Amino acid sequence: MALKKDKNKQWGMTITSEDLTQVSEESILIVTDHSGKEYAINMWMYAEYFYENIQENITSGGMLYIDGIRLDKYKEYFENEKKYLNISNFLEDSTCCRLQQEMQELHNTHINWVALYGLCMYIREIIDRKLALLFKPTIRETLDEIGDKDNLDSITFNLKGGVSHNSDFFVIKEQIIKTLKECNDETYEFHKIVRKVDVYTKEYSQIEFVKYISKFFREYFPNVKRRKNSHLTTTEQRIICYLLKFFEFTPEVVQESRFRQLFNSKYKPTDHYMSLQFLGLEKAQIYFEVIPYSIWKLGKINPQKSAELHRQIFQSKKQKIKMNMGEMPDISELLKVIDGMYG
Repeated sequence: MALKKDKNKQWGMTITSEDLTQVSEESILIVTDHSGKEYAINMWMYAEYFYENIQENITSGGMLYIDGIRLDKYKEYFENEKKYLNISNFLEDSTCCRLQQEMQELHNTHINWVALYGLCMYIREIIDRKLALLFKPTIRETLDEIGDKDNLDSITFNLKGGVSHNSDFFVIKEQIIKTLKECNDETYEFHKIVRKVDVYTKEYSQIEFVKYISKFFREYFPNVKRRKNSHLTTTEQRIICYLLKFFEFTPEVVQESRFRQLFNSKYKPTDHYMSLQFLGLEKAQIYFEVIPYSIWKLGKINPQKSAELHRQIFQSKKQKIKMNMGEMPDISELLKVIDGMYG
């Protein structure tokens, strides 16, 4: 398959026998040779390696935890939602063809660009589906918000049945503040489940993508000669910089210096994860990133600035996590949230 590029030079997207698989109903991209014989390009070979070797995919003691979405579920979603429609733009892009040829010529390494598209789309969906659990303000955080009793204008009691009662009686305000100050309870309580991309700045997705795809390149292409102190070659870094833009993590192609900044980020969500089990999902251990009120109340979270604060809050094993299960979503709602991770 040869694709014409710009006026000055023609770049050809190269296909090798290793890229091919049997033609089937699941085949996304079919090529025809000079004799008219059809071949299917293996779109999922990279994603399958990623799922089996890199993606957090834990089965232990009958429990299941999948990070984001399972690959088999994603293949269905990819087909049903026609996520393949943009693949021709990816393959026909002059930068893609040039980078593929550069890897071949400089590093003697062939990249299946169709499989790379499938992998990047899969990683994008994993990142988009990761969950966070927001906590309500603790008693201490509530007091910090209120300040002194003189800052209280009134107090509203929300009663069952949708009825509310409001009071600005001084004695009530005084007694409530006094009780809160005398309480030493430092436990946390559930607020709601959200997608991490909805509470983090764009840097979160960029960091996750860079670390995922970098780990894949490093492991899948172990024979590439890389400098002693460099995780990836300059060509691989340029490829990832381009992928960030094409898959809409960044508005423009970033420089290698930005790649290194994202790659070296200290943000590690596993430093502040917790697992939960739910009635009706007894065989699933569902992991959430837990985010205290003191962090999410400030608005979108920049992972490069909040990582240390996050770690300090949850590094103490003495912390107790109090979960108000009565306010958790019912099982049907939770299944919608974790669709593709379980079952």
